[in-house]
Amino acid sequence: MSHFVQNTLSGLKKLLDNKDQMKSVAEEGEVYSVSCSFNAPIKTTEVEKFESEQGIKLPEDYKAFLTLHNGARIYESVNDDGVNIGGGLHFFNLDEIKETQEVEYISEHGIPIAHLLEDCYLILDIEKLKGGDPNYLNILEFTDIKTLNLNFEIFLDRYIISQGVPFWSWPIYTAENYYRTR
Repeated sequence: MSHFVQNTLSGLKKLLDNKDQMKSVAEEGEVYSVSCSFNAPIKTTEVEKFESEQGIKLPEDYKAFLTLHNGARIYESVNDDGVNIGGGLHFFNLDEIKETQEVEYISEHGIPIAHLLEDCYLILDIEKLKGGDPNYLNILEFTDIKTLNLNFEIFLDRYIISQGVPFWSWPIYTAENYYRTR
């Protein structure tokens, strides 16, 4: 399987200005400024050491991300002065994954690889990984785990295409209930 993680990130980076910021459009035409930052890559040997410690083989698309950037912050909102005011997606580096795994209610669902929105985590489902299920990515919202039916690179691609809007919740909104839920 070829991975398009690098192409997705490269496309995003082309949109950033010299301050690693850009304008983004959200629901109902709201325009706001966001910033993106990317950590340095990590060596394959460090990823292998992490896998050995965890007793699990990480998915190839996620390892491709780590060897490009051992963590990142994507679509964080910034004010007119460029100060971060929250939001966005924080992909953990390997050390942050280990720290987050110390929180039992998170780690009992799998390997937390990112934090987003308010108290949401992206989780690698260990059982699905061991079983070879390609749809191994879940989201933990507060204490509710939801299957996304996605792998890492498709999630990343869709998150960037949707400009940081939680695309996974779109199917629940219809013309009948959209206006009542705002």
